[in-house]
Amino acid sequence: MFFLLAGVALLSTILGLFWLKDRMESRVLARVAFSEPVARLALVAAAFIVLGFLLILSEFITNGSG
Repeated sequence: MFFLLAGVALLSTILGLFWLKDRMESRVLARVAFSEPVARLALVAAAFIVLGFLLILSEFITNGSG
């Protein structure tokens, strides 16, 4: 459950950064939002979300079958 929540929090933070960039029309925020580390963090967030779903699913299958 931790991985799912961490991924959702990280992804919502990145989406908030993009919203703030559009809202404030700042060139500095645009550079930060479109930088490579932010893209890598978005991939990590997506991986955490998938991993969280898989862990929850495996726990559900394990507890449901026995």
